[in-house]
Amino acid sequence: MNFGDLLSRALVMAACVALSCGAGLASDEVSTTLKDVRGTFHVHGRFLVQADPQTAWEVLTDYHHIPKFVGTLKTSILTESLGPYHILLHQEFEGGFLFFTKRVRVQLEVLEIPLRAIVFNDLDRKDFHHYMGAWMIGRTSSGELEVLYQLEARQNFEAPFAGDFMNGGVKDLLACVRREMLRRQARVDREIVASLKTVSPTLPQSEP
Repeated sequence: MNFGDLLSRALVMAACVALSCGAGLASDEVSTTLKDVRGTFHVHGRFLVQADPQTAWEVLTDYHHIPKFVGTLKTSILTESLGPYHILLHQEFEGGFLFFTKRVRVQLEVLEIPLRAIVFNDLDRKDFHHYMGAWMIGRTSSGELEVLYQLEARQNFEAPFAGDFMNGGVKDLLACVRREMLRRQARVDREIVASLKTVSPTLPQSEP
Protein backbone atom coordinates (compact mmCIF):
# COMPACT_ATOMS: atom_id res chain seq x y z
CA MET A 1 0.00 0.00 0.00
CA ASN A 2 1.50 3.33 -1.05
CA PHE A 3 1.23 6.73 0.59
CA GLY A 4 -1.79 7.75 -1.48
CA ASP A 5 -3.69 4.58 -0.58
CA LEU A 6 -2.92 5.10 3.11
CA LEU A 7 -4.06 8.70 2.97
CA SER A 8 -7.34 7.78 1.26
CA ARG A 9 -7.99 5.04 3.80
CA ALA A 10 -7.31 7.39 6.71
CA LEU A 11 -9.62 10.10 5.37
CA VAL A 12 -12.47 7.64 4.82
CA MET A 13 -12.09 6.15 8.28
CA ALA A 14 -11.90 9.55 9.94
CA ALA A 15 -15.12 10.56 8.16
CA CYS A 16 -16.83 7.35 9.24
CA VAL A 17 -16.05 7.87 12.91
CA ALA A 18 -17.51 11.37 12.75
CA LEU A 19 -20.76 9.93 11.39
CA SER A 20 -21.08 6.87 13.60
CA CYS A 21 -19.75 7.85 17.02
CA GLY A 22 -21.65 6.16 19.83
CA ALA A 23 -23.73 3.90 17.60
CA GLY A 24 -24.34 0.51 19.16
CA LEU A 25 -21.67 0.72 21.85
CA ALA A 26 -21.77 -2.20 24.26
CA SER A 27 -22.05 -1.66 27.99
CA ASP A 28 -18.56 -3.13 28.57
CA GLU A 29 -15.69 -0.69 29.02
CA VAL A 30 -14.08 -2.25 25.95
CA SER A 31 -15.96 -4.12 23.23
CA THR A 32 -14.58 -6.13 20.30
CA THR A 33 -16.00 -8.18 17.46
CA LEU A 34 -14.16 -10.59 15.17
CA LYS A 35 -15.00 -12.09 11.79
CA ASP A 36 -12.98 -14.81 10.10
CA VAL A 37 -13.30 -14.43 6.32
CA ARG A 38 -11.48 -17.39 4.74
CA GLY A 39 -8.57 -17.11 7.15
CA THR A 40 -8.39 -13.32 7.24
CA PHE A 41 -9.40 -11.85 10.59
CA HIS A 42 -11.36 -8.61 10.73
CA VAL A 43 -11.35 -7.18 14.26
CA HIS A 44 -13.30 -4.11 15.36
CA GLY A 45 -12.96 -2.60 18.82
CA ARG A 46 -14.17 0.48 20.62
CA PHE A 47 -14.36 2.15 24.00
CA LEU A 48 -15.50 5.36 25.65
CA VAL A 49 -13.10 7.26 27.87
CA GLN A 50 -13.32 10.35 30.05
CA ALA A 51 -10.37 12.14 28.47
CA ASP A 52 -9.81 15.07 26.17
CA PRO A 53 -8.75 14.43 22.55
CA GLN A 54 -5.23 15.78 23.08
CA THR A 55 -4.54 13.38 25.96
CA ALA A 56 -5.93 10.45 23.99
CA TRP A 57 -3.84 11.40 20.97
CA GLU A 58 -0.67 11.67 23.03
CA VAL A 59 -1.20 8.13 24.33
CA LEU A 60 -1.81 6.68 20.86
CA THR A 61 1.26 8.39 19.38
CA ASP A 62 3.65 7.77 22.30
CA TYR A 63 5.23 5.03 20.22
CA HIS A 64 8.46 4.54 22.19
CA HIS A 65 6.67 4.18 25.53
CA ILE A 66 3.74 1.97 24.53
CA PRO A 67 5.47 -1.18 25.91
CA LYS A 68 5.39 0.44 29.35
CA PHE A 69 1.59 0.28 29.46
CA VAL A 70 0.81 -2.52 26.98
CA GLY A 71 2.32 -5.70 28.36
CA THR A 72 2.11 -7.77 25.17
CA LEU A 73 4.08 -5.20 23.16
CA LYS A 74 7.77 -5.90 23.74
CA THR A 75 9.38 -3.45 21.30
CA SER A 76 8.19 -0.25 19.65
CA ILE A 77 10.79 1.83 17.83
CA LEU A 78 10.33 4.68 15.37
CA THR A 79 12.87 3.74 12.70
CA GLU A 80 12.36 6.42 10.04
CA SER A 81 10.48 9.63 9.36
CA LEU A 82 8.96 9.62 5.87
CA GLY A 83 7.52 13.13 6.10
CA PRO A 84 5.02 15.09 8.19
CA TYR A 85 2.87 12.64 10.18
CA HIS A 86 4.31 9.74 8.16
CA ILE A 87 6.71 7.28 9.82
CA LEU A 88 8.07 3.74 9.86
CA LEU A 89 7.58 1.91 13.15
CA HIS A 90 9.11 -1.43 14.17
CA GLN A 91 7.07 -3.38 16.70
CA GLU A 92 7.35 -6.81 18.30
CA PHE A 93 4.55 -8.24 20.36
CA GLU A 94 3.99 -11.50 22.17
CA GLY A 95 0.83 -13.28 23.08
CA GLY A 96 -0.61 -16.68 23.61
CA PHE A 97 -3.65 -18.80 24.19
CA LEU A 98 -3.55 -21.75 26.59
CA PHE A 99 -0.24 -23.56 25.88
CA PHE A 100 0.68 -21.61 22.74
CA THR A 101 2.91 -18.50 22.80
CA LYS A 102 4.11 -16.58 19.77
CA ARG A 103 6.27 -13.51 19.25
CA VAL A 104 5.58 -11.63 16.02
CA ARG A 105 7.23 -8.67 14.30
CA VAL A 106 5.86 -5.97 12.04
CA GLN A 107 7.40 -3.02 10.23
CA LEU A 108 4.55 -0.54 10.09
CA GLU A 109 4.10 2.34 7.73
CA VAL A 110 2.10 4.78 9.84
CA LEU A 111 0.11 7.77 8.67
CA GLU A 112 -1.38 10.22 11.15
CA ILE A 113 -4.26 12.64 10.73
CA PRO A 114 -3.73 14.68 13.93
CA LEU A 115 -6.41 14.22 16.58
CA ARG A 116 -8.51 12.12 14.20
CA ALA A 117 -6.93 8.92 12.91
CA ILE A 118 -3.81 6.74 12.70
CA VAL A 119 -3.58 4.25 9.84
CA PHE A 120 -0.95 1.49 9.74
CA ASN A 121 0.19 -1.17 7.30
CA ASP A 122 2.87 -3.88 7.70
CA LEU A 123 5.52 -3.63 4.98
CA ASP A 124 7.67 -6.65 5.94
CA ARG A 125 4.97 -9.35 5.66
CA LYS A 126 7.17 -11.85 7.50
CA ASP A 127 4.69 -13.00 10.12
CA PHE A 128 1.56 -11.85 8.26
CA HIS A 129 0.41 -12.06 4.66
CA HIS A 130 -1.11 -8.69 5.41
CA TYR A 131 -1.66 -6.65 8.57
CA MET A 132 -3.34 -3.27 8.35
CA GLY A 133 -5.71 -1.19 10.39
CA ALA A 134 -6.45 2.10 12.10
CA TRP A 135 -7.13 3.95 15.33
CA MET A 136 -9.79 6.69 15.23
CA ILE A 137 -11.07 9.13 17.83
CA GLY A 138 -14.16 11.31 17.92
CA ARG A 139 -16.91 12.70 20.13
CA THR A 140 -20.22 10.95 20.70
CA SER A 141 -23.49 12.90 20.58
CA SER A 142 -23.33 13.10 24.39
CA GLY A 143 -19.85 14.62 24.28
CA GLU A 144 -17.87 11.57 25.43
CA LEU A 145 -14.67 10.63 23.67
CA GLU A 146 -14.89 7.41 21.66
CA VAL A 147 -11.87 5.47 20.43
CA LEU A 148 -12.32 3.01 17.56
CA TYR A 149 -9.87 0.36 16.40
CA GLN A 150 -9.89 -1.73 13.21
CA LEU A 151 -7.52 -4.51 12.21
CA GLU A 152 -7.41 -6.77 9.17
CA ALA A 153 -4.79 -9.50 9.44
CA ARG A 154 -3.89 -12.82 7.86
CA GLN A 155 -1.05 -14.64 9.59
CA ASN A 156 1.79 -16.63 8.04
CA PHE A 157 2.06 -19.06 10.95
CA GLU A 158 -0.10 -21.83 12.33
CA ALA A 159 -1.71 -21.16 15.70
CA PRO A 160 -4.41 -23.06 17.59
CA PHE A 161 -7.52 -21.03 18.35
CA ALA A 162 -6.13 -18.22 16.19
CA GLY A 163 -9.37 -16.23 16.30
CA ASP A 164 -9.47 -16.29 20.11
CA PHE A 165 -5.79 -15.39 20.15
CA MET A 166 -6.36 -12.39 17.88
CA ASN A 167 -9.55 -11.13 19.52
CA GLY A 168 -8.19 -11.52 23.04
CA GLY A 169 -5.01 -9.67 22.11
CA VAL A 170 -6.95 -6.72 20.68
CA LYS A 171 -9.25 -6.53 23.70
CA ASP A 172 -6.27 -6.50 26.05
CA LEU A 173 -4.58 -3.82 23.91
CA LEU A 174 -7.64 -1.57 24.05
CA ALA A 175 -8.05 -2.04 27.80
CA CYS A 176 -4.41 -1.09 28.40
CA VAL A 177 -4.66 1.98 26.15
CA ARG A 178 -7.88 3.13 27.82
CA ARG A 179 -6.35 2.73 31.28
CA GLU A 180 -3.32 4.82 30.26
CA MET A 181 -5.56 7.55 28.83
CA LEU A 182 -7.43 7.74 32.15
CA ARG A 183 -4.18 7.83 34.10
CA ARG A 184 -2.74 10.67 32.03
CA GLN A 185 -6.01 12.61 32.05
CA ALA A 186 -6.10 12.42 35.86
CA ARG A 187 -2.59 13.89 35.93
CA VAL A 188 -3.60 16.69 33.54
CA ASP A 189 -6.64 17.48 35.68
CA ARG A 190 -4.51 17.66 38.83
CA GLU A 191 -2.06 20.01 37.12
CA ILE A 192 -4.90 22.27 36.00
CA VAL A 193 -6.33 22.44 39.50
CA ALA A 194 -2.89 23.17 40.96
CA SER A 195 -2.25 25.96 38.44
CA LEU A 196 -5.62 27.55 39.18
CA LYS A 197 -4.84 27.56 42.87
CA THR A 198 -1.50 29.25 42.14
CA VAL A 199 -2.83 32.03 39.93
CA SER A 200 -6.17 32.71 41.63
CA PRO A 201 -6.06 35.58 44.10
CA THR A 202 -7.11 34.90 47.63
CA LEU A 203 -10.68 35.96 48.11
CA PRO A 204 -11.13 38.60 50.82
CA GLN A 205 -12.76 37.38 53.97
CA SER A 206 -16.19 38.84 54.56
CA GLU A 207 -16.48 40.84 57.76
CA PRO A 208 -19.03 39.67 60.32
